[in-house]
Amino acid sequence: MRRTTTSAGLATVGVLVAWCLLAVGDSRHEGFYTPLSLALVAGGLVLLLAVVVAGRALTTPTGPALILPVATCYLASVIHPAKAYMFISDGGESAVKVLVIIGTAVAFATLVIRHLRNVWGLASICAIALATAIVVIRTAPSPGIDVWLLLQQSSSGLLHGANMYHQHWLGTPAGELTDVYPYLHGTTLLLAPFKWLLGDVRYGTAVASLLAAYLVWRLAPRAPAALAGLIVLMPHWAFLVDQSWTEPLLVAELAACILALRAGRTGWATAALAAALVTKQFVAPLLPLFAIWRAFGVRRAAIAAAAAFGVALPWLIADPGAMWHDAVTTELNETVLPFGLDLPSFLARHGIHAGFALTVGVVGIAYAVAVLRLPRTPSGLALGCALIMWSVDFANKATFFNHYTFPLGLLIVAVAAAEPMPAGGSGALQGEPRSVEA
Repeated sequence: MRRTTTSAGLATVGVLVAWCLLAVGDSRHEGFYTPLSLALVAGGLVLLLAVVVAGRALTTPTGPALILPVATCYLASVIHPAKAYMFISDGGESAVKVLVIIGTAVAFATLVIRHLRNVWGLASICAIALATAIVVIRTAPSPGIDVWLLLQQSSSGLLHGANMYHQHWLGTPAGELTDVYPYLHGTTLLLAPFKWLLGDVRYGTAVASLLAAYLVWRLAPRAPAALAGLIVLMPHWAFLVDQSWTEPLLVAELAACILALRAGRTGWATAALAAALVTKQFVAPLLPLFAIWRAFGVRRAAIAAAAAFGVALPWLIADPGAMWHDAVTTELNETVLPFGLDLPSFLARHGIHAGFALTVGVVGIAYAVAVLRLPRTPSGLALGCALIMWSVDFANKATFFNHYTFPLGLLIVAVAAAEPMPAGGSGALQGEPRSVEA
């Protein structure tokens, strides 16, 4: 039994180290390619693959296991604060840096101070994160990115019955999107109320991160609050909010799905997956994985897909060609960008153009490893989602900072959903690897 519990603890540490490698690689140059950044991202993926191949269930991390991730967040905020591409004032930049340092200090405190291990420790971290988001949004009222403009304008258009797949975006910088809505409509449906009530969709993405942190705490209420706090303390989270990227919505939706699944509330889990499917098309590759997991299964995966399709019907009926062009064809026709933080970009720099077969091969390996080696638990499902999305990002042809924040969040969800270490090293860890179940 001692060997089993030790291997589970080592697996958890391996996942957290992989998280650190991805977090540093993704943030050190704001998600753009450098040899070291790509090496860190690749190294983290290899480590995660090794952990999954080893076939051990995870366990909820203790305080010592979280020292390295929290230290990574702290050092990133001190050594390399996110400012290169943020349209933020000097005063706002200093305030954000101070707030992030305070947030990581509180996270460290939750590892050692008993009274901060509970929800009050998380509340303190989240309050600081909310203050950070407000400073970012108020001091950078008009970020120079097309994503923010299309989300703001599609939200306003929704209020007046406009079809987002027909709209033209005003004020977009040269070379960026002008008449394409590259997301699924669920993104605007979720963020529009924040534009209507508070004037900025970025409040919605910030709230989504805070919700995800709370859901992680619900998964592991006895773990140090720093574990859930990693959702909003990850390096350059302020940059994620500043640019209005939508990955926080996906992290919150899948965290809700895993929490509901572990609680046996399969209806809520199905609804959460449906919400994720209608928010962004990159969740679709995860649908077969949910179908394989017995606790979720083929029937619920089909229901989730059907529900997402039902929400899409108004836009499909209005103009299926426009929706298909913006949300599917545009993504598939993207060219390999030399500054992307991914394998195709690296190969293109050396005159090698591997094509779509490379993506299929890398993702196929991740899928095979996840299906054959992961335990059929909610934690195993979350870890499989993280592994597959990380491989999709690594093998895709236009991957940047925001894309990797999705698997970063899923890794925290997977660790939080794990079974706690048995007291005194006795008792059985649940969820050893099983055969494939339909």
